[in-house]
Amino acid sequence: MSRLRSSVVAPLAALLAGCAPPAEPWAPRADLEPASLHAPHRHDGRFFNPWDPFAWRPLELLRWWLSENPYDKSASVRVPVVANDGASLSGIEGSASATWVGHATFAVHDEEDVFLTDPHFGPRAFLPRRVRAPGVPIEAVPPDAFAVVSHDHYDHLDAWTVERLPASIAWYVPLGLGDWFRERGRSDVVELDWWQSARRGRWTLTCLPSQHWSRRLGHGINETLWCSWLIRSDRRSYFFAGDTGYFHGFAEVARQLGPIDVAMLPIGAYEPRWFMRYQHMDPAEAYQAFLDLRARHMLAMHWGTFDLTDEPVDRAPSVLAEAVRARGGDPSRVHVLAIGERWHVPEPPAAAAAR
Repeated sequence: MSRLRSSVVAPLAALLAGCAPPAEPWAPRADLEPASLHAPHRHDGRFFNPWDPFAWRPLELLRWWLSENPYDKSASVRVPVVANDGASLSGIEGSASATWVGHATFAVHDEEDVFLTDPHFGPRAFLPRRVRAPGVPIEAVPPDAFAVVSHDHYDHLDAWTVERLPASIAWYVPLGLGDWFRERGRSDVVELDWWQSARRGRWTLTCLPSQHWSRRLGHGINETLWCSWLIRSDRRSYFFAGDTGYFHGFAEVARQLGPIDVAMLPIGAYEPRWFMRYQHMDPAEAYQAFLDLRARHMLAMHWGTFDLTDEPVDRAPSVLAEAVRARGGDPSRVHVLAIGERWHVPEPPAAAAAR
């Protein structure tokens, strides 16, 4: 059955949440040089991916709407949940842990510090409602935490959340988003361009390229930048991909900024591939990105929280497990958490700890 005869919610939700199509066909290019990741990426007030600019094709949304969904989404969603009152976020963590709040939101507690990735505790991502409640209550976030934001799409930047988190939280955002935060009374905000870094105590936060785009109500297409982040202390480093298609940037990040202890990578909202591939990795591509990054551990994200695309919202983990098996990978390095689950980061090797 076509979407026209069943539901218009998914395509419209995907458009408004930021899942719009590129020009078709699209595939990762093998001829790209690392220099393209450092090239100018803004023209006439709009940002672009210099290695392969995004092409806006509204008619492709209609094509998706009219096409048949090959997946049966009538079954009950199976997204595991672990009860977590967030009490562990207070005080000092003996080492480091990461708790999956849901979608692209992790709460990382590293010794005395807590930071959030794309914090979203709200009930909706514009239209889509949460499939599962946040893994910890928003009230558990300590007032001295800091947060990184990857871009302005509604499933990653949530006004409900920003307005309810402590006003003292420091925000690190890509170019063009600072005013959005200041308009909401959040004055501790730092805007960065790709490859720029900021210091916060013992942490260095580096804004890095991703293959995506930006738009929300009040922001035109690509008027604000999108990015991934590397959050590094003298002991551990965390890569947060935000929202991205697969591209040559992962290998370049490893070359320039490795080693990486934990890579938080999106595995969901990937079907149909002709529509999503430019801006969303599928699980196999996410695993390849993990290999490109040469990270010690992978944390899967961007699934199980908002139903945005064709595949069932709980499908990605099984596809990821099969991709790891097919590549002969080590499943003990690839972690798919339950919502609310707290994962203790293994201690880095002595050589990495001394860097």
